[in-house]
Amino acid sequence: MQKGDAAYIKNMNKQLVLTCIKDHAPISRSEISKKVNISKPTVSLLVDQLLKENWITETGPGQSSLSGGRKPVNLIFNPKAAYVVGVDIGGTKVASGIVDLDGRVYASREFPTQDFLNRSLFKRLHNDVAEMMKELNIRDQDILGMGIGVPGVTDVTQGLVIDAPALQWKYFSARENAEKYFNFPIYIENDVNTSVLGEHWLGAGQQKDNLIYIAIGTGIGSGLIINGQLYRGSNYSAGEMGYLVTDRELANHYHPVFEGYGFLESVASGSSIGNKLSKIKNRTITAKEAFELVKAGDPDARKVVETAIENLGLGIANYVSLFDPEIVILGGGVSGAFSEFKNQLDDILERFTPKKCKVVPSTFGKEAGVIGAVALFLKEYDSIFKI
Repeated sequence: MQKGDAAYIKNMNKQLVLTCIKDHAPISRSEISKKVNISKPTVSLLVDQLLKENWITETGPGQSSLSGGRKPVNLIFNPKAAYVVGVDIGGTKVASGIVDLDGRVYASREFPTQDFLNRSLFKRLHNDVAEMMKELNIRDQDILGMGIGVPGVTDVTQGLVIDAPALQWKYFSARENAEKYFNFPIYIENDVNTSVLGEHWLGAGQQKDNLIYIAIGTGIGSGLIINGQLYRGSNYSAGEMGYLVTDRELANHYHPVFEGYGFLESVASGSSIGNKLSKIKNRTITAKEAFELVKAGDPDARKVVETAIENLGLGIANYVSLFDPEIVILGGGVSGAFSEFKNQLDDILERFTPKKCKVVPSTFGKEAGVIGAVALFLKEYDSIFKI
């Protein structure tokens, strides 16, 4: 065996032991040995290294064996062994937070995107991160790295934002610009993809290998996890659900390339609901207000919303038939009214899909983008800690 092979095997075993402790804590050294099928002396050596590196800590003694003897010392995972900075760059605001390895947000900041869209955006972000680190008494070496979500097609391997209309970025080297202000590893991804990773890590998609996250707001986009892996497609643009066609007659009069939005977005997004009802009422109405009018019994609002949900439901039914997911998770502004349209959605899926599929709203609130960005980093970064 070559030296490189031995180092690789040692690192893999170290990762196995850490994962075992994280998943089964509190746990003793002998119990780890049985679960991962590695000898007790080797496990003890790896545990000592993990203790030294602060990945784990010792806790109270466990139960002694039937033959008596000294009680074994239990081990637990230390989520504060390192921290990750999560950043959600939206068209309206940039949210950031410092998060531990259990997904707990210890500090967060926001600033308006449009005020800092030139090169100063990452300088402004650096100020926020520095402020949070000072507040938490965290040093540079305590930060494992940074994940960033952006509203556009992104090449995660190069950190290149291919197209993000809301940010006016086209073939923008986001990672290169961020690295001018930060010395740790940085990964950048489409924000809907980061959201599905966040749901897979800590949300409604935990311990599921096939799931779909759909964001319904100004537009409609989706993130896909297939067989446990994020599916990006050949051009990093998989999941552009907003371009699905759900009404042939209406589609004959719609040209998404010219309009700038896909067909489904034009009939079922939050902005579409608000715009259509605004024209009928001859005043500005948001999607949130439209759902409130439906609850109040307004017939115009009901017609607009029901048409939107019908098209959305047909789009989701197509997805369910194609990918056979275990769960579909809805996020974005419109998902806040999920209870109002759940029955209509369920009826459509019952009618048009071969198998039942659970549809639920996102489990995260305003921290969704930050946690998703952290999940992206932990998924992409080569570390003994894996999610």
